[in-house]
Amino acid sequence: MTLKSARRLMATSESPDLAVLTRWSRMLTALAVAVVLATAGLIGLGADRAEAQPTASDWYTVQSRHSGLVLDIEGASTATGAILTQYTDWNGTNQQFRFIDVGNGYYKIQVRNSGLVLDVWNFSTADGATIAQYTDVGGTNQQWRVTRDSAGYYSIVSRHSGKALDVYNWSTSAGSPIVQYTPTGATNQQWSLNPVGSTCGADTVLADIAEA
Repeated sequence: MTLKSARRLMATSESPDLAVLTRWSRMLTALAVAVVLATAGLIGLGADRAEAQPTASDWYTVQSRHSGLVLDIEGASTATGAILTQYTDWNGTNQQFRFIDVGNGYYKIQVRNSGLVLDVWNFSTADGATIAQYTDVGGTNQQWRVTRDSAGYYSIVSRHSGKALDVYNWSTSAGSPIVQYTPTGATNQQWSLNPVGSTCGADTVLADIAEA
C-alpha cells in the first residue's frame, strides 16, 4: 500500500467519527447556552413579579401621582368610619398600609394605625362615594384589585363597584378626600407604593389578623 493510499484510507475511516463528535459538541454547547438563558429568564420574570405586586409583610405609603400627597386616615383616627384623605407625608402609622392577598387578584388594604381595612362606605357603587376604614368583614367592598402599569404606577379598583381610588376634584390640597370614581387612567387615579421599612413606628395590628 502506498503512503498516499494509506492517508486516503485514514481520512475516510476517521473523518465521519470526527464529524459526529463535532456535531454533538456543538449541540451540547447550544443546549447549555439555552438552559442558562432560560434559567436567567425565569429568574428575571420572578423578580419582576415580586416587584410588581405588594406583599402582606411590608408596609407602604401610597402616594398620589397627581398631588404628591399620600393616603391618610383623617386625624389619625382608630374609629370605624374615619375617612380616607390625602395628606403631607409625616411618617404617621395612619399613612401606612399593607396589602393582604385574598385570592383571585384582590387584596384587602389594612391601616397600620388602627388594624382596620379600607372600605367603600355603605357598599356604594356611585361615583364620589366615600372611602373609610372599617372592621374587616370580608365584604367585596373591602377588596381591591391592585394593578401596575408600564410606568410603575398602580391603579386600585374596588371589587364591589369596579371603581378606582380617586383624588376628588383633582385636588392638590392636604386633607382632600379620596373617593371612588369610574376608572379613567388619569394621574389622580395613579399611585406609587413606597415601602416604609421596619423603622416607621409601632406595629399596632392585632395579632389574630392572619394573612389570607
